[in-house]
Formats: sequence, C-alpha cells, structure tokens
Amino acid sequence: MLATMRAIVERVAQQPSLESALMVFVSQVKKAMKTECCSIYFADYSQDNFVLMATDGLNPAAVGKFRLGFTEGLVGLVAQREEPINLAYAKSHPHFITSDLVQEEQYNAFLSVPVVHQKRVLGVIVVQQTAARVFSEDEESFLITLSAQLAPQLAVAQIQTLLQQDDLSHRSTMLKGISSSGGIAQGHAYVVLPKVDFSSVELRKEEDKLKQKQLFLQAVAATRKEFSTLAVSMQGHLPSEAVAVFEVYLQLLDARSLGRDVELEIADGWCAKSALKLVIERLVQQFNAMQDPYIKERAVDVKDIGLRVLFHLLNTEKATKPYPENTILVAHTLTPAMLAQVPKERLKGVVSVHGAANSHASILTRALNIPTVWGINDIPLLQFDNKELIIDAYAGRVYLSPSEALKKEYAQIQHRDAKLHDQFESEYHLPSTTLDGKAIDLMLNAGLDLQTELDSARYCDGVGLYRTESWFMQKGTFPSQHEQEQWYRQVLNSYHPAPVTMRTLDIGGDKALDYFDIQEENPFLGWRGIRVSLDHPELFLDQLKAMIKANSGLGNLRILLPMVSEVGEVDESLALLERAYYELQQDFPHEFSYIDKPLIGVMIEVPSSMYLLHEFAAKTDFCSVGSNDLTQYLLAVDRANSRVANLFDCYHPAVLRALNGIAEQCQAANFPFSLCGELAGEPEGAILLIAMGFDSLSMNFSALHKVKWVIRRVGLKKCKQLLAQCLSAANAKQVHRLVRDFMLEQGLGQLLYRQKDDDGKQ
Repeated sequence: MLATMRAIVERVAQQPSLESALMVFVSQVKKAMKTECCSIYFADYSQDNFVLMATDGLNPAAVGKFRLGFTEGLVGLVAQREEPINLAYAKSHPHFITSDLVQEEQYNAFLSVPVVHQKRVLGVIVVQQTAARVFSEDEESFLITLSAQLAPQLAVAQIQTLLQQDDLSHRSTMLKGISSSGGIAQGHAYVVLPKVDFSSVELRKEEDKLKQKQLFLQAVAATRKEFSTLAVSMQGHLPSEAVAVFEVYLQLLDARSLGRDVELEIADGWCAKSALKLVIERLVQQFNAMQDPYIKERAVDVKDIGLRVLFHLLNTEKATKPYPENTILVAHTLTPAMLAQVPKERLKGVVSVHGAANSHASILTRALNIPTVWGINDIPLLQFDNKELIIDAYAGRVYLSPSEALKKEYAQIQHRDAKLHDQFESEYHLPSTTLDGKAIDLMLNAGLDLQTELDSARYCDGVGLYRTESWFMQKGTFPSQHEQEQWYRQVLNSYHPAPVTMRTLDIGGDKALDYFDIQEENPFLGWRGIRVSLDHPELFLDQLKAMIKANSGLGNLRILLPMVSEVGEVDESLALLERAYYELQQDFPHEFSYIDKPLIGVMIEVPSSMYLLHEFAAKTDFCSVGSNDLTQYLLAVDRANSRVANLFDCYHPAVLRALNGIAEQCQAANFPFSLCGELAGEPEGAILLIAMGFDSLSMNFSALHKVKWVIRRVGLKKCKQLLAQCLSAANAKQVHRLVRDFMLEQGLGQLLYRQKDDDGKQ
C-alpha cells in the first residue's frame, strides 16, 4: 500500500490546478480502495461550512454547490471530533443527512477522515460503498496516512487558489504568522528562493511571447554551458561511459527534444517558467508510469535537467529585476546575507516562510528595526513576487493586494508609531530611573548593525553583550589575531570609558560559519558556544589574546563565556585565559609586563547553570542571563522551528519563576547579574525584570529609548506587586493579561497594539 500511497501523492502534486489535483485524488483513492465512491470536502471558514470540492461517485453537478454547515451531517461530526468515523450502515446514524443534489442514497458503508494541517481542519475525505460493511483497520489506516501526507499539499493549493481568486476579484488576502520585530511596513514583495523547486512555480500566462522564448533560450544556453564544463572537469576522473551521461543531457536540451515542447507551451501563452514546469512534470509522469526500471529511472534525469534550466531561468530574471523603492523581502528562510544584499534605504519589511520569531536571524531584524513576520508556512513564494503587501508585525499578519481603505488605515498606524518614536527619543538624555528613584543601567546588545551601534555609544550605559561571532560570520575565513585586535580596539574605544562585555565565539545552533560548517541532527543541543572554543583552543587563545591586547590602556573590556553548563568548562576557560596572559608577557615583555585583567562572566542560558550559581560566583566576576536560550531549553521548544513557535514564550510562569530564582540566588551570593535576552527589550519584560532585582538590562538599540521612557513612568513598588501576581499565574495567557492590565492602569496603553478581529479578509 505504501507504493500506492506514494504514487497517489506524486500524481496529485503534478497537477496544474487544484480542481484537477482533487479529481485525480478522489479517482485514485476510489481505485486503490476498490470502493464505489470517494469525495473530498473543503472547509470554507468565511461561510462556516464545508463545500464538496471533488467526487467520483456522487452527482458531479453538486461539486462547488453542495454545502454542509460545520456542525451538520457526518462530515461535520468527523471535523468536530477530528477523528475517523467508520460505519457499516451510515443511514442509521443520527447525524446522517442526505440531499437530492448529491444523490448518495444507494451508499451504505461509510468511512471518513479529517484533513488536518497545523491544528486546522482543511477538509474531510469520504469513501462510500453500496454493500453494508465496516471498512478494515488497514483501509482506515491507509486513508488516515494518505490524509496526513496530502494535508501540506492541499494547504498550498488552497492558498494558491485563494490568491488567484482574489487577484481576479481585487480583494485582499490576509495570512497569519508569528510577530517578530514590531512595526508596520507597506511595499512590494521581492522574492528570494534559496532552492529551486517546481512546486514554487505558479502557472501563469504572459502576453510577450517573444520575451519569454528569449528567457528560456538564455536559460538553456547557460545550462548547456554548465553541462559542458562539468563534462570537461570529469574527464580523466570518471569512466568515459559515465561522462557520456552529460552528452545525453545535452541532447535532451536540444531544440528538437525538450526545447520544442517548451516553446510550444510558450506559444500557447504560458510564461517560460510555467511552460517548463508543464513539460517537465508531464515527462516525469510518463516515465514514472513505465514498467521498465531503466526507463523509469530516466524520470530523475529529466527532473534534474528541468531544475537546472529553472535555476538559470530564475537567475536571468533576477539579474534584470531591481529592488522596489519600498522592498518587502520574502524568503523561504531568511539569512543575514539576504538582508545585506538589499540597499538599506529600500528595505522596509521581511516575511519568512520558515524560521521563528526567536531565531538569531530574527534578532538581526529587530536590531535593524525592520518589521518582520515569521512562520507563514506553505505559501507559494513566486506567487508573491512584486505583489503589493502590508506587514502588520504587531499582530503577525501579512496582507496581499491590500485595499485602499486598508492602506489608509495602516498609514495612520504608521503615523501614530512615528509620533510615539519621537516621544521616546525626546528623553534619551534623561536618566533611566523609576518614579521612586531606582536607577537601571540600560546596555546595548551589539555586533549586528555595526555602524549604527558605534554611532549610538552616547545613548547607552555601555555594551552588555557584544556578539563577536557576527564579525566572524562576515568573513570568508577565520580572522587573524591581528584583525580581531584591530576590530575589538575600535569597539572598546568607541564606548570608552563605559564597559563593553564581549562574548567569546558563540557559533552552532542556527549560527553557522560558511567556512566552518557544523552539521548536526540537533544543533541546539549539540556542539555550540564554549564547547566549540574548548575543543579548538588554538582559536580560543587567538580570540582571548586579541581581546586582551585591544583592551591595553583602555580597561573597559569584560569577557563573557557562552553556553556554560558545568564548572569544569569555567575551569578550562580560566586556565586558557591564564595561558593567554602568560604567552603575551613572554612574547611582548615590554608591552605586556602588566596586563589589565578584564572581569570574566558566564552566561546563564542552560538550565543546569541555574543550579551552579554559587560555584560560578566563587570563580568568576559576574553572570548574564540569556533569556532566549534559557526559555528554549526550559520549554523544550526549538526557537527556530516555526511549527512550535507559538509555544516559545518568555512570559511562561516557569520561565519567570526561573528568572526570579536566579535573581534571588545572585543577590544572596553577592554575585553581579544582568540580562541580555530579547525579554529586556520589551517594556513589559523590563518591568518584570526590574521587579525581580535586575538593575542592568541589555537590549537592541531600537528598544533602548522606548524601555527608558517606560521605566521613567513606573514605580518599583507597583512593579513588584505585578510580579507577585505573574509568578502565581497558571499559564502564559494569564501573565499576558495581567501585564496588559497593568500597562493600561499606568497610562501606558498607547504601547499596546489593539489587534483586529482575525476574520481573514478586510
């Protein structure tokens, strides 16, 4: 049955439209299960009912017309329960209803399963038979598994159809994701594809057939050149018959073979990408249908050729495609390199299909103050290209083809935001103290937007976290000790005499170096942070020496060790630091006869470190809590995984209790402590942290003025009363409600964004 299931899924994926895909699905399922009827219903949330979308066995005239309410009939019951229903005689069930339109009176046996994708019921699959019988467990399992495999494809197909319908009707579509860097952005989409796949290609027609033919021929020429180069490079390394494969590829690209068919599709009005998709998928389907294993294998070759041509086709288009004046970058998975390629003055917002609001790439967009929405899964990227968009990064919404009324409404919100921003900046020169006089040090998380951060030195009390790995990520090789020394010196000098806390190289997880790739199944639980440095003492010593030399005569350096999970790692790090001191004094006896020894701290971001604070206090000078990773590990949520992004919440009572416990232990041990996670840059988070006793908070520059403005308007006593309530809360929802009410009571309601009803259309 597994082969049958795979064949059905592949055939559905190859269809050019939702209608044909569903028709293929119901006919193939009917045939595979040897039943007399198979139908599929889709959930229409705009009308709160199910609509019959395809059938092989019911009245075909009912397709698109017959509807059942969400609570009506057996279909509604399957969706409500989100579990299969298997009946020998469906008519005897109290929920059974019939209609003259569908003509299903002859069927008795009934098996139905829901189609669920990301906790949302997309539809219901039904198989029926005249003979009264209970479908077997194997048949039920087959349909359940098929439904699970089909769900992502149907989600994509539904969105594609919705977008096409809205293009024709000039309606706007709203897609929901996860908020990241707050704000509103309006502009036009610029799509970046990390990998080429025909599933991303939307079938579209173009009037300029000559231009489309030229684009295709240019892509074919580039592909031919690529194959020729590969063949030459392989000669002498592979047998001649293996190299001859490239000649076969070149023949398939010939105008009389693949090229002719694509040109015929272009002549029929299809754009070059669509024409290529239609031809390649048709050929792949034909080869897969063959019985001969050798011929069947040729499907792989055809698909490979097609993808290479598509790659060159997209590159040709991209080379001539400028960034819009107001660019909304739309990516499969955002990377720092993608952000760097867009002129800064044109980049207004970001939409990322994968990733999550607490990934390191997301932290970068917050540092740059770019409105960003993450985790909008299963969107057809190419269908977004050059479309007008609005990003509501407060509510995690993306609007496609927004109406004039919607654009006007969001323009007013942007104007309100600008006025608030002016209010925040007007108090940059005033001290960050609470109403009752409690002083709070507001430090900077730096190392991402280099020039802006250096210019901002006068606005903060120093740097609470300098991400040295960001500079390593911009290089093509490991920087030399001399290069590091020069850069660290510039940073330390820019903020002098304020302290600068430099975190040693923190790679791994979702932070990779192109020249030092780490491949792991569980990267966040793997080789990262201090573990990498201790396994490569030559790199660690180079960095430590560069920092010490850069600090000479300044004395404002503090060194922070990341991802420490046990005391032994601190001992090893301190031993290497002593070795760095000794070797510098040996190599430069006149310059380093005396060394300004910086304060050494540990990051508290691994749960085990929470229970070692007294031991750390005896060996190091301070600690800094990394609330992002600590939350990730406490809640067992991969911060870069969009599927569980909604579970990542720093306001979870368990996280707040852990942070409060750290503060209490540090105060008892007289161990200086601070927090450098994203929680510190949120006004609500800063209020709770101050109440716990954190009097040093480090954040992105974009949050600095706002947090100071809020601190100056709250009293410590009331903040502690709020904290006590939040620590007693049972879940994160209660905490958010308590914090929201507090903000309103303190007259800070203008900072709270009021979300619209989530109705999907505006």
